[in-house]
Amino acid sequence: MIKGLKVVMIVWAVVGILFGLGFVFAPNQLGSMFGFEKGPAYVPYFLALLGIAYIVGGVFVIIVARDPLKNIMWVQLAIAWSLLDAIAALCFIIRGNVNFSQAGMVPIIDVIFVVAFLVFYPWRKTPVG
Repeated sequence: MIKGLKVVMIVWAVVGILFGLGFVFAPNQLGSMFGFEKGPAYVPYFLALLGIAYIVGGVFVIIVARDPLKNIMWVQLAIAWSLLDAIAALCFIIRGNVNFSQAGMVPIIDVIFVVAFLVFYPWRKTPVG
């Protein structure tokens, strides 16, 4: 169980780091790849800030993946981050701000990670209180 959780944590972190690097170093190209038109000049700045959050979060999750029980709050952070990311993406798709071809993979991937985290979550080994 713990080995599976470590693998999920590392894969989640690597995916986040890769997207983060894309947001920092190639925001316009990444936007074009997902079918977004070029926005105002300040959009790459906000994408870079988002990218930094993904990179830092991913690096720390990789570091703490060595001992998930000791760092269970980071596992919970990854679950919450993925769940809220999926909800936000679905809200924007439903509102019509983006279409499914632009953002549809986000909730799908995030829900897969949430399920994987919950399957491998150490329910009985987690200290209470």
